Amino acid sequence: MFDQPLVFVVLLGGGIFALAGAIQRRFPPKKINHFYGYRTARSMNNQTAWDFAQRYSAQKMMRLGLGMVAFALLVGLADLEWPQPWGVWIGIVIIVVAPLLMLLQVENELKKRFPKE
Repeated sequence: MFDQPLVFVVLLGGGIFALAGAIQRRFPPKKINHFYGYRTARSMNNQTAWDFAQRYSAQKMMRLGLGMVAFALLVGLADLEWPQPWGVWIGIVIIVVAPLLMLLQVENELKKRFPKE
């Protein structure tokens, strides 16, 4: 089950993503900074946007991570045979697309809630 590259890569990446979201949710950065937290120009615009972005991005990160873990487990349980290089590449694509999806979702929500003055 876990000897398939696709399952291993996505399970590991999803677990790390969910864990990072849980850590950020438990220990969000209190003040705007350039070192820790969800840091974009829009999220660093003011303290209210910053606080919202930290909560919202942590929630999205955990959900996407858990979704990746669920996907990996389903593929592993289905025991699908992927050709060797394809499983790795599909896993890498999923791991690259997930943070981009999170970034788009958080930025869209920030744009809706905190339009530029």
